[in-house]
Amino acid sequence: MNRASRLIRSATAAATALLLAPALAAGLNLDQPTFVDDVAPILHANCASCHQPDEIGPMSLRTYREARPWARSIARAVENRDMPPWDADPGYGPFKNDISLSDDEIAAITRWAANGAPRGEGDEPVYRKPEKEGEWTFGEPDWVFEFDPHEVAAEGPDQFLDVPIVTGFEEDRWIRAVEVQAGDRTVLHHFILWRASENSPVQEGWVGAWATGFAPQHFPPGTGRLLPKGRNLIGDFHYHPNGTAATDRTRVALWFAEPEEVERELVNLWIVNNTFHIPAGEADYRAQATHVFDQDVVIRSFTPHMHYRGKSMKYTAFLPNGEPRELLSVSRYDFNWQMAYDLAEPMRLPAGTRIEVSASFDNSPDNPHNPDPTVDVTWGADSTDEMLIGFIDYVAADSAAAKAATPAGPAGQ
Repeated sequence: MNRASRLIRSATAAATALLLAPALAAGLNLDQPTFVDDVAPILHANCASCHQPDEIGPMSLRTYREARPWARSIARAVENRDMPPWDADPGYGPFKNDISLSDDEIAAITRWAANGAPRGEGDEPVYRKPEKEGEWTFGEPDWVFEFDPHEVAAEGPDQFLDVPIVTGFEEDRWIRAVEVQAGDRTVLHHFILWRASENSPVQEGWVGAWATGFAPQHFPPGTGRLLPKGRNLIGDFHYHPNGTAATDRTRVALWFAEPEEVERELVNLWIVNNTFHIPAGEADYRAQATHVFDQDVVIRSFTPHMHYRGKSMKYTAFLPNGEPRELLSVSRYDFNWQMAYDLAEPMRLPAGTRIEVSASFDNSPDNPHNPDPTVDVTWGADSTDEMLIGFIDYVAADSAAAKAATPAGPAGQ
């Protein structure tokens, strides 16, 4: 699945949140909101990490001078909930990485724009990038891999690149943290680090990822990703030309845990349907994939995945007694802004629970992202093909089975 995109937008870093706390604590003036008092704190907390120079946002939104010309566009984007990118339908979760704006925050921005986008009195809040100590977030890594430089042309279609990584590890390794340092954030749209299948250059399990605004990953205490001895990795790149030729030099760092520090393997399960056939012009093609857990599990995260024709996806659990429990619904799926939805409170499900992943696809001319509505579409690795995968991160609930061999990679049908 080398065209996947796990664009996980992190909430504000702790340092930025502390800077903004006084403004946010004072409350929003929904009658006469101003940039200085109301809008700037919202933009700094939720938008500026991407909308600043040398980042993926098409315009910078750190100051009044930068944001004022875009006031109406900003208002439309937040009112339609297109920005910040968070596609989970209301009523699910709660999710600890939820970056959607509150109703009051949306009202403040839309009314500010409708009132002529006033600046307000006094000094503007200053946006500062969160600082970190040292070269790497979690201290000196246990392992670093630097990819060869990759040239990205100024113009042309997006580029997708898979790079095999020979690890040479002679014993099992438990990964407790991952950090990706993007070489050139202006052209690297996203990066995914995969565990390769045994004796094969095919993705088997998700290890880590990077996208603009996405923080380095430290897995929950007592858990880790298993990298069996001799197993290799794959670097999955998506480049987006921006009008200026660039050279990307991306690096990846891993931190390992001692085996006795890991109580449970953090398993990346793929619930897959690869037998669908989407007719040309079909506006609402539906398909499903299922998986039945053979042990008690604790669910930590969901990540829906389709390509350009993906329209919606829903996760539903059917408990052994037949009771349905809706877990996540994404009604407006967007291939460009895919998310991992991390549960604020991990969810325990008993053995025998069946997870159903239901998806719909739009292969019609009305889909503005459709590469070609005149062709039938089936499973494939290219973005112009399609996929139906419901990723789930989970751990075994039973400590006796928590570090046994677990099903990673594609599962279900």
